[in-house]
Amino acid sequence: MSRRAGLLGVVILVLALLVGGSAWLRDEPLSAQVQDWQQQVQAATGESHAYLYLSGLDAPVDQQPEALGVMRLQHYQSWHAGRGVTEGEYTAPAVATLAVPEGRSFCQIETPGCFETLLAQASQLPAITAEQNVLLERYRHFLGLDDYRTLTSVSLAEPVPRLTYVYKGQQVYDLFVLHLATDGQGDVALAGLRWELSRLRQQLVQADNLVLKMLLGVLVNRNLEWQVRLYRQGLTPRPEIPAPFSAAERSLLRPMQREFFGIAQKYAQLPDSVSGREYLGLKLFFRPQMTINASLAPYARAAELSQLEPQAFAAALQEPAPGPTSVGGMRNRAGNILLAIAGPDMRLYAGRLQDLEAKRRLLAVAVSLPAGAFAAERLTDMPDARNPYYPTRLAELDERGQLCFDGPHESGFNGRCMPL
Repeated sequence: MSRRAGLLGVVILVLALLVGGSAWLRDEPLSAQVQDWQQQVQAATGESHAYLYLSGLDAPVDQQPEALGVMRLQHYQSWHAGRGVTEGEYTAPAVATLAVPEGRSFCQIETPGCFETLLAQASQLPAITAEQNVLLERYRHFLGLDDYRTLTSVSLAEPVPRLTYVYKGQQVYDLFVLHLATDGQGDVALAGLRWELSRLRQQLVQADNLVLKMLLGVLVNRNLEWQVRLYRQGLTPRPEIPAPFSAAERSLLRPMQREFFGIAQKYAQLPDSVSGREYLGLKLFFRPQMTINASLAPYARAAELSQLEPQAFAAALQEPAPGPTSVGGMRNRAGNILLAIAGPDMRLYAGRLQDLEAKRRLLAVAVSLPAGAFAAERLTDMPDARNPYYPTRLAELDERGQLCFDGPHESGFNGRCMPL
């Protein structure tokens, strides 16, 4: 009888260990929102001439950008095939590229003294070189494409398109516009800026890459500033007031989905990327899906904030920043360490895009004010002079004599100001 009782005790102990071990190792299912976001990233299919063209924008003069973009995409996809998202660092093939425009003519328009220097030396500015003209035409061509979608498979090593050439392409374009304006062709110069703005706004809607989305926001900001500066100097006709920026133009949903997908893949594949004691440690103290669910909050909140109207955005920004919270206790100790690693405040990205509406309103005010000394009382009768974040406040002059709005977050340089 005692042997039977002892055997029964052993069986009960083993069952208890199995049940306890199963409970310890149990993960939670992916949340419905996580599954939806991942499915949307994976379902994005189809060709994109815009992506291939952008990826090869820096091709030498004698090579077509799209051909270089195809080569780069194929090289990365071949490298990526069979690798986990956490495996290795990708090195793009070394190729000859178009020279990057440099020199004093390529100052940033919002930098103090840049525009004044360009304007004073307009007749002496060096002519656009052959290579710069190639970049100018490529910049125009890229803006004219309407099928942008990132084609690379998502990974932590995913290459970013050659965005420096988009940035520099706009600077060459601006110099071209300045030449037109100072040559008595102000109407043509303004038409060029209006066309550029419409295409930049279309690209904003299509951008699914966070870095590209934020760069496009900077380029829109600078376009609006060029329109005001040239008009206030009497070099172009009065600009039309652009339409308010839409939720689709501001939306960070698709860029945040791709950013989150990469992190989620990293967590999902992490246990299989190690061996030995590290593997055992992760098996015991890491719950991938629990960690993935907890990591979604800042990405989802940034996407939501970007689509709010500015006043609602300002109110929402007063709430504590959502961050991944510890989950699972000791069962997910490794996951909680990963979640605790500080990342960027995703809300700031939404704020920079929200600021475009402030810039648009400042353009409307700046082109409506008469030349001469600024009179603050004129603003009271101008609806666009009201702060989009705080409608009871009006725009004010800063220490540089620019008209500015304050806001609920730190702005980019001149992000909420316009020169008069």
